[in-house]
Amino acid sequence: MNEAVNGRGRPLPLSPARLRPTQSKDASELLEIAVSDDGGVRLVRLTGELDMAGVNDFDRLLGADWADEVATVVLDLRGLTFIDSSGLRALIMADQRVREGGGRFVVVRGSDRVNQVMEMTGVAQRMELVDEPPAG
Repeated sequence: MNEAVNGRGRPLPLSPARLRPTQSKDASELLEIAVSDDGGVRLVRLTGELDMAGVNDFDRLLGADWADEVATVVLDLRGLTFIDSSGLRALIMADQRVREGGGRFVVVRGSDRVNQVMEMTGVAQRMELVDEPPAG
């Protein structure tokens, strides 16, 4: 019996892979960003999922030069339900931008799922993490 092989001479699976159709995101899964200022503190609350679909909005928001306006940026992840590698990269870049501008970047821990991803990837060790937003 002839067996189908791939380009490396390895056998191909006998049954075709089953692909699920791409599902559109529920509105509750989309990233929502709320920003408020209190003196020299800018509070950024994220709700939903910080993934490829929402990371550009987050980057644009934090891409503004805030060094002259705020001394501290507090990123509240308590409403975040999911974060992927693009979201982790956005957090790292935001932290770097704020610190390079002489500011303080504080992250309020999110759900267990989000915290676990940040811990496993080492991102949590790079940032100032707190359980509650600092008093303005």
